[in-house]
Amino acid sequence: MNAFEQQLEQLVGERLKRDEPLAKHSHYNVGGPAAYFVLATSSDELSGLIRTAIDHDVSWVVLGGGTNILVNDTGFDGLVVKAGNRGIEIDADQGCVMAEAGVLSSMLARQSAEAGLTGFEWGVGLPGTIGGAVRGNAGCFGGETKDQLVAVDVLDADTGEERSVPVDELEMGYRHSVIKDRPWIVLRAHFQFEKRDAEQNLNRIKEVLSQRLDSQPKNAKCAGCAFKNVEFDDVAEIAKLQETIPDMPESFIEAKRIPAGWLVDQLGLKGTAIGGASVSEVHGNFITSDGTATADQIAQLISLIKTKVRDAYGIQLHEEIQYVGF
Repeated sequence: MNAFEQQLEQLVGERLKRDEPLAKHSHYNVGGPAAYFVLATSSDELSGLIRTAIDHDVSWVVLGGGTNILVNDTGFDGLVVKAGNRGIEIDADQGCVMAEAGVLSSMLARQSAEAGLTGFEWGVGLPGTIGGAVRGNAGCFGGETKDQLVAVDVLDADTGEERSVPVDELEMGYRHSVIKDRPWIVLRAHFQFEKRDAEQNLNRIKEVLSQRLDSQPKNAKCAGCAFKNVEFDDVAEIAKLQETIPDMPESFIEAKRIPAGWLVDQLGLKGTAIGGASVSEVHGNFITSDGTATADQIAQLISLIKTKVRDAYGIQLHEEIQYVGF
């Protein structure tokens, strides 16, 4: 046993796993083993594990709910820490809510709604965790994580220090925050919600769940949207594309955004398959596995879609999916 392993065992004891199959922790259910794997049950533990990896010059990665990731078939030769810190503190009188990084977005949506606080009901449609939602400013059904976010507590992997970062310093935009560009790990998120009757909130949750069932593939191994929607800086830029895509709805031009799934659908790519991976027949921005797909097949299909869209429209799609071990 080397010094790194000894220190990990001092921190978490028998909870340290070796050669843990990462397919068990990915919604795609693909991916090889992690050399070391720990489910961190507190924010302090999460910080301690990452600091230990840094001290011993061992590669590391933090996972949330296993959505929006594609793990290499060869796995990850380092430490994988899964955020299992799931504390929630709700002050219904003040509308203040703290959620640790490992809290499921759906859990925060329900608990805040039941407490008579509105602003995150849309989050019941997110399959991942708060840490990932903050990092990528996740959103769906008309809401985004930044909307009610006040501040985020992060671990700076460069310095090993924890700090609180106010939302106006996070540069949150479409599926992006500055956290993606810096060695910061989300530990906790602080939100400010408004008061509203719990029954109204729960009715909204029912609406979101109904929308999700109608618009997304059911009972499929899927990691969420494969690609970011395409954003444009000005209306004129997107209007030029009407020459190439004459059937483009006016609403896309007004929003200065083209849904990636719509582009995939326009090219007739729904149902396209490579091995056990295929483009969903329900929604063009979802790639699903039939249970036999490999990470390589999913990556090949992603590459094929990007090439087809670029060749047809001159548009470069960018993945929402994060690659692990590639």
